[in-house]
Amino acid sequence: MKKLNLFLASLSAAVIIFSAVSAQASDISIIVNGQKIETETPAVIVNDRTFVPLRAVSEALGCDVAWDGDTKGITLTDGDSMYFTWIGRDHVFKTTATELEDTTVLETAPVIMNDFTMIPFRAISEMFGAEVDWNGDTFEVSVKYPKREVEAGLAERFRTYSREMDRKYDVYKGYADGTGKVVNAEIQFENGGSVKLELYPDIAPLTVDNFVKLANEKFYDGLIFHRVINGFMIQGGGFDTSLNQKKADNIKGEFIVNGCFNLIPHKRGVISMARTMASNDTASSQFFIMHKDSPSLNGQYAAFGKVTEGMEYVDAIAQTETKTVEENGMEDVPVENQIIKTVIIK
Repeated sequence: MKKLNLFLASLSAAVIIFSAVSAQASDISIIVNGQKIETETPAVIVNDRTFVPLRAVSEALGCDVAWDGDTKGITLTDGDSMYFTWIGRDHVFKTTATELEDTTVLETAPVIMNDFTMIPFRAISEMFGAEVDWNGDTFEVSVKYPKREVEAGLAERFRTYSREMDRKYDVYKGYADGTGKVVNAEIQFENGGSVKLELYPDIAPLTVDNFVKLANEKFYDGLIFHRVINGFMIQGGGFDTSLNQKKADNIKGEFIVNGCFNLIPHKRGVISMARTMASNDTASSQFFIMHKDSPSLNGQYAAFGKVTEGMEYVDAIAQTETKTVEENGMEDVPVENQIIKTVIIK
């Protein structure tokens, strides 16, 4: 996995005072790779979960940590990914600089106790990929993890991400849980079959609004999938059956490198906006649906939804025979037209 892009401003760590009720268990031992580690304050049991000081976690796992006193946010990084969590919130988001990789729901959220930030050790450690065991007889937490040596201050460089994740917490919580706001759409094909989609207006509002507008105006009716690459994606929404381009107004590209906090990964079934290489803001009507995962597109194109039904039709189009149309300078054009009958917004 590539190292994270380091282009964000730093923040200074802070500590806030918060009280929490818990059962004291000062004789809990934390054993990492066979070696006991000392903590600034004793571990405690909260709702049957072992909580330890944040610094103990960072030292045990060899990660770097940053604290945001304004948002009560915690950022950890192992050098490859970032992990965002907050005091009193139960979701932890794992991201790279360009995509949401994973989400963990904590049974008990982090707390501040006696001036120490305390986090659930097992849940956080396992999200890092550590093996964690608990011995209730000896009160030992045993951890196996290839400890890293991460550059000090690395997590602080992602203050902008931390603040954006805080602002978008409910949005990405809903996205991860499948409970967020969605717009339902359906692409119907001239030769039968359809692909059903859910679109995410809270993550890519301009892109979703544009797609909905064009669909309602019947812009897509009769257009084709004009660029098809098996094992990559199918692209359509811009040309008719004679390969005449139908133009629409450009919109702002809603993706990371264009300043928009869109972490939807380009995985199989995701729908995203095509654009030219001339500008980040050249998306208009053309979209593509991923046939296979393509992380190289993350952060550079505006993903805005995913297929919920009908991937077999995407597969069928992806596997169709293609050709080069030299007079148009177009490659990967299906020999047999793959025609969009209509796009319906539900």
